Amino acid sequence: MSGLRTARGYTLVELIVVMLIFAVVMSLISISFSNIVRSAGQLGRRVETDIGGLIGLELMRGDLELGGFGLPYTVPPGVAYTEARDDLLFVPGYPGAKPSTYNDAGPPAAFRVGSNAGFNGSDYLVVKGTPLGDRSVCRSWCYLNFSGVTRPSRVEPELKIGDRDRAVVLRTGVGADGRPVRDLVVSGSNFTFFLDNKPDQDFAPKQRSDSYLVYGVAGKTDGGAWLNFPFNRSDYYINRKPDGSQLCNRGTGTLYKTTVDQQGGSVKYPLLDCAADMQVVLYMDSNLDGAVDYHTDTAGADVSADDLREQLKEIRVYIMAQEGKRDPGYQYPVRDAERAIVVGDPELDDYLAHVWTARGMSATFGPDWRNYRWKLYTIVVRPKNL
Repeated sequence: MSGLRTARGYTLVELIVVMLIFAVVMSLISISFSNIVRSAGQLGRRVETDIGGLIGLELMRGDLELGGFGLPYTVPPGVAYTEARDDLLFVPGYPGAKPSTYNDAGPPAAFRVGSNAGFNGSDYLVVKGTPLGDRSVCRSWCYLNFSGVTRPSRVEPELKIGDRDRAVVLRTGVGADGRPVRDLVVSGSNFTFFLDNKPDQDFAPKQRSDSYLVYGVAGKTDGGAWLNFPFNRSDYYINRKPDGSQLCNRGTGTLYKTTVDQQGGSVKYPLLDCAADMQVVLYMDSNLDGAVDYHTDTAGADVSADDLREQLKEIRVYIMAQEGKRDPGYQYPVRDAERAIVVGDPELDDYLAHVWTARGMSATFGPDWRNYRWKLYTIVVRPKNL
């Protein structure tokens, strides 16, 4: 019958082929989707790391720029002060990172560096200056002349007369040798100046032509009646965080800023997670011939506060940190196993940096250390307040 068509279905072989093609296509889609999800996760984590690094390290940069602001050049004989208590220890197990090691007995130095004294052989950095406290009054100053306290022109400081915020007074000028003078003014052995309606006359200029500078150090509500030391101080270091992110490599820690307060305690601020190393290089013209020498350790007496003021040209901080999370499909590039990662300026001698070998990386961060993206942050600051 020519008007009828014979109904025909699919054979078993055809069905199997179609199902096989479908399975292959779905597998490819699944693999591509997994790669997209993993890449998105890696990218998201890397963005979080970059944002965290930007915020935390900009805070560090700001403190470095303020180092030395409001510091006296001379402290009268018989005047003693104490910064960090001897029992404070911010990096347990690392005696070289003990805060009291970086206390000053006389004129304070704007920067102190403990070379390779901390976690993973990282440096310990101390910055000193009046603005480094955590109160708005710490970033304020004014004049003290023969008639009383006056505000500087075109500046609106938070210093308010009558609030009894605590400050220090510096006598400024030029000495007989032509060098600048910034003497700490005291009343007996006391250097705390209260911003009262009737300032202590022991701190006031003795001649009408004199004008002193007043720098805020601590607020009236910060506890304690007197200042323990005539400036503020922030310590920077890396330490392992007990409740750190599970995405961080086991050998990394957290970059911290800790403010040593005027009562002998401290306030800690985490700045950057997954931090592995920090190295500090001070670029100094040690013989004043225009050429720069390099020093990394100013914990000892070999570099004085005067040396830093006269010779320091630049300070650089190098921080190695993990970017993103572990990526099994990624291999960190290594050209030289003996110099896998250099935390510092590769143009300088190796003793001015921390040179990580591939073997050392594996011992500290595990055999899968190359599955992590390691980033080197660099902060370059030319001090302006010494």
